[in-house]
Amino acid sequence: MNHEVWAPGAQLMESMRAVGYSFRTAIADVVDNSITAHASEIDIGVNTSEFFVTVFDNGDGMDGEEARRAMQLAGKSSATSRDSADLGRFGLGLKTASLSQCRKLTLVTKKAGQLTGLVWDLDHVARTNQWSLIVLGEPEIAEVPGAARLALIPSGTLLVWENFDRLSDDISARAKELDQSIVDAREHLSLVFHRFLSGEAGVPKLTIRTNGSEIVPADPFLSNARGAQSSVIESVNVQGHVIDVKSFTLPFMNSMSAAQRKSALVAGSLRDAQGFYIYRAFRLVIWGTWFRLVPKNDSGKLTRVRVDIPNALDHLWSLDIKKSSAVPPPEIRERLKALAGAMMEPSHKAITYRGRKAPDNDDLIRPWDLVEDRDEFRYRINRSHPLLLPVTAALDAAGLRELENALRVIETTFPSQDLHNRMSNDQVPVQSTVDLQVWRDVLREMWNQAQPTKQSAADFIEQMLGIEPMDQLKWEKDSLVSFIQSDPEVALP
Repeated sequence: MNHEVWAPGAQLMESMRAVGYSFRTAIADVVDNSITAHASEIDIGVNTSEFFVTVFDNGDGMDGEEARRAMQLAGKSSATSRDSADLGRFGLGLKTASLSQCRKLTLVTKKAGQLTGLVWDLDHVARTNQWSLIVLGEPEIAEVPGAARLALIPSGTLLVWENFDRLSDDISARAKELDQSIVDAREHLSLVFHRFLSGEAGVPKLTIRTNGSEIVPADPFLSNARGAQSSVIESVNVQGHVIDVKSFTLPFMNSMSAAQRKSALVAGSLRDAQGFYIYRAFRLVIWGTWFRLVPKNDSGKLTRVRVDIPNALDHLWSLDIKKSSAVPPPEIRERLKALAGAMMEPSHKAITYRGRKAPDNDDLIRPWDLVEDRDEFRYRINRSHPLLLPVTAALDAAGLRELENALRVIETTFPSQDLHNRMSNDQVPVQSTVDLQVWRDVLREMWNQAQPTKQSAADFIEQMLGIEPMDQLKWEKDSLVSFIQSDPEVALP
């Protein structure tokens, strides 16, 4: 039996540009290499006048042989044993990610005082019809944008992207596109590498800057936010390796700060962003999916489940070249499904009972009554609410009929569909935040009207705190007793 060796054509490089990288995923793939090289600082620069992008790190750097292997397609097999912190996979990321965005990739690296400069230029490859890697001499290295910085550190690596052929031909539009691309990349990096950026325990601390501006981590779990909940870590053993699973339940939107809302929504709307967040060596790979193990619904939208997988199980998770897609292996699908159901429960309870507890557990007097009839429901204004009783008592028969007609109009025109649509888009209703000073003043006015009953101020406050929305003043019960008896011009401290 004979065999023939057929080397791939030089045009393969052009074909590999269509892997499907976006600018932000390409930048993230390059950052992976810097982290694997133990970099603590990464600087990404964008020049919108000469149209090039630089990525500079202070990592280990490479000697000549290592640099050539790094620029070789599949220079390291995906089956090769890797360090547990290695974010690489197929040995393709640096090249395919970079050349998916530009036609010229320059690598300049320094190790043990040795400088190496290499270039993949797709136009040069096309002209020569060969896998022809350009090797730079020292004078040529000195002309590479940003290369002078390598003289200031013992080791490190610089990448330069040039010849962006997928941007607009119009110079002004091209500059805006490149500028917007880096803005989008900043948000992506703040999420994907948030555990590195925050210096989480056990994770190497990393600083990433774009044009000198440091990227702030976006924690999708709001781990330190008031009202956030988390579970204990569940460990699943697969082929001698451990997968750690931990769930988080976000606080409600109206209790988040502006910065927390931005972090909560960085992965999409709350409904779309619920689900598993898969981390490979602490790097976020895929998020906002239940892998069709359980359905997405509004009552589970506060649930996010962190899953930490080791790179030793890459082959089981079907991790793709871009590290943006993964599928749980059959060995743990059922376990994840069981965990997902239990981990969604806190969100179900929080959403279900946020506005109204189950009737048999609720002694609170509410302005709105829930009326259920089989699969239908509606809300009815509580005619017996203590705030409404003084009004009805002062009306004659004709006035009561007019009031009843007005209440029915309010009930039947309640904008439930609009409310649902807005809250599904994570808008926060202003009325969800009670104006405490307003309700204190209402209490004082009701107390003045209740004086003929000879009821004590303490008993009156106790009664009123069983009425919505007065119940939200419970934390200052003792102060309210003094307040309702004070001069109306005196504000509660």
